[in-house]
Amino acid sequence: MTRHARTHGLLLGLAVLTAASTGCLVLGLNRFADDASVTFDARLVGVWRDTDDDVSVTIEKSDWQSYRLSYVHPIAAGQLTGYLFKLGNSTFIDLMPVRGQDPGVFTIAAHALVRVEIDDETLTVSPLSYDWLARMLDAHTAPAELSLVRTERDQLVATADSERMREWLRARPASDPVFGPAATFTKERPPS
Repeated sequence: MTRHARTHGLLLGLAVLTAASTGCLVLGLNRFADDASVTFDARLVGVWRDTDDDVSVTIEKSDWQSYRLSYVHPIAAGQLTGYLFKLGNSTFIDLMPVRGQDPGVFTIAAHALVRVEIDDETLTVSPLSYDWLARMLDAHTAPAELSLVRTERDQLVATADSERMREWLRARPASDPVFGPAATFTKERPPS
């Protein structure tokens, strides 16, 4: 994948649903988060921008402890529901299409996962690495805990149950190659 396609995949993490034209998605049939691990961080709420790829994401508080993410990218726009959750020392967002809306590049109503680092002014997101997992799947060395399959649109889908995926995630170190390159978003300040 090119840097643009990789970054487009990263933006799934905070809103742009990865490489719509190439289908380079890593999805889960089941939730990555569970109720006990879900948290809310008010620092996520606001308008975020990645100027490198001309992407903006508006994140709003939604029902319960969820977020509504509205994204605009030169080739795609839409909304997602996200649940921020913690496992060990890492923080993730479990993203899914908004219920009742056309899923767009999601050919199935599934979940996508990104690791996030949040501070007051920047948001760094790293998705599961499609390239790394595809190579592992092709070499028959993909993590068995994920029960990965490849769809006809070349998406990778983890079919494992939620608990098994969370246990696998909990064991991932920060430098694990299963997470792709990071994209950084900067919080936009409202006009004074």
